Amino acid sequence: MEKLNIKNIKYQESLKLHCTMHVGGVCKYYIEPQDESELLALVRYCKKNNIKYFLLGNGSNVIFEDCGFDGMVICTKQLKNITNKKSLVKVQCGCNLYVLNNYLIQNNFSGMEWSYGIPGTVGGAVCMNAGAYGGQMHDVVEKVKIFDGEKTRVLYSSQLNFGYRDSIFKNSKYIVLCVWLKLRDGKKDDILALCKSYFSKRKISQPLEFFNSGSIFKKYGETSSGKLIDNLGLKGAKINGAQVSKLHANFIINTGDATSQDIKQLIAMIKQKVKQKYFIDLEEEVIFVGD
Repeated sequence: MEKLNIKNIKYQESLKLHCTMHVGGVCKYYIEPQDESELLALVRYCKKNNIKYFLLGNGSNVIFEDCGFDGMVICTKQLKNITNKKSLVKVQCGCNLYVLNNYLIQNNFSGMEWSYGIPGTVGGAVCMNAGAYGGQMHDVVEKVKIFDGEKTRVLYSSQLNFGYRDSIFKNSKYIVLCVWLKLRDGKKDDILALCKSYFSKRKISQPLEFFNSGSIFKKYGETSSGKLIDNLGLKGAKINGAQVSKLHANFIINTGDATSQDIKQLIAMIKQKVKQKYFIDLEEEVIFVGD
C-alpha cells in the first residue's frame, strides 16, 4: 500500500469504529482533519491523485460494507466550532448535535430541541434534512458554506432544494463546511425541559442500547414505515446478527456480530414483504458505503 506524506493519517482503519451500526471492513486511508483548510487540502489531494474519498460525520446514517472502502475516509468530527451573533448561530460541519444543543441551552437559543439525542453531526443533518417530532433542518438553516470542488461559496436555504430527508447535497459533490442557523430567543429552563422531553421519548421508543443506524426507511407519504413493518409481525425478525428491533420496527439493530450483508438481506426481506402486502416500495433512509 502506498504511504502518503500526510500527517496523522491511518492505514487499514476498521470502519466498524466509525459508524453507529458497528459494521464494515477497513478503509485504505482514514484521517480527521483538524480545521477547514486541512479538509480542503485533503479533498484536493484526493482529486489530484485519483483517490476515492468519502466525507464522514458521526456515521449515524451510514452502513459500511463488509468489503471496506478502497480509498480515503475523511472524518469531520474535529471541525466543531460554534459561535453566534445574536440568534444567528454559526456551526462547523463536524459538530455533534448533542454538543450543539448544549451550547444552545446555555445561550438561550430555541428551535433545535427536536434534535436533542440524535447521534449525528450538523453537516450530516443538513445533507439529509434530518428531522423529528415536527421539526427539521430546513426550518432553521439560513445559509451554508460549501466547497463545490473548486472553490468555497455560500448557498442560502432557498438554494438547497430541501425535501423530506433530502437536499441538494444528496446528488452533488458539494461539501458542507459550516452552517448558519437562525434560531429564536428562549429561556434556558424551557429549552432544557423540551430537550429532556424529546430525549425521554427517544429512550422509550428507540433501541438506544444496541448498535443501530436510526430509522432504516423513509416514511411513505404520511404513512409510517415502522407501522407497516410492525403490522406484518416483523418485529424481532432476524438474519444472523441483524434484527428488526422489538421496540421500534423501523430500526434494525446489531445484536453483536452482524455484518452489512446480514443487514442488506434483512432490508431486502422487509421490502419484499411490504411490497407483497401493501404494494408499497419502501425507500431506505440509510446509505451503504463501500466497494
